[in-house]
Amino acid sequence: MNKEKFEIPYIKENIIRCLCPTCPVQENSTCAKEKMMNFQELLQSEDDPKPEDYPGMYCANGKAECEDIETEKNCLCNECMVYKEFGLENAKPDFLYCSDGKAMKK
Repeated sequence: MNKEKFEIPYIKENIIRCLCPTCPVQENSTCAKEKMMNFQELLQSEDDPKPEDYPGMYCANGKAECEDIETEKNCLCNECMVYKEFGLENAKPDFLYCSDGKAMKK
């Protein structure tokens, strides 16, 4: 098994298309909500936000730092444009990157 990760650029274009902040898994997370409020300000800057500042793009960055997410809920990964563009249906794991880690090649 090839444990190489998928190369998913952590850039504003992908961050904006990411569905993680609207995912049912995070909808009741106080931690994710706080990060999202702060993140709106960070988006106005010229620099790409740091992964620890954004409650999303877990397919690129790995598990969520927020411990109050509810991974038993249905995730939106397979509906995400980033997921589709980078062919993450062929990744392992193929969803719930927030709890299972970065997308790796099978």
